[in-house]
Amino acid sequence: MITEIEIEDVGTFRLPNVWQQHRIKQMPQAKRLTASMAFGLGMTVPQFKTLSADKQAEAWRAWCLLTSPANICPKHAV
Repeated sequence: MITEIEIEDVGTFRLPNVWQQHRIKQMPQAKRLTASMAFGLGMTVPQFKTLSADKQAEAWRAWCLLTSPANICPKHAV
């Protein structure tokens, strides 16, 4: 199971921890996804928003890979 993904020139993306997830759930719905991406990279939301669209998209791809059923439960891998 993969637990982190390196994004070149940005840093390592990890899924938010329990404390971060709790903080994200307290945010308005519209800001939760951005906060998840930012926290996963160890950034604040304003810092994350300064990244290029390509780097933000890489963070999204990393999120999708880390949360995919194939990664969470290898027996479901295709």
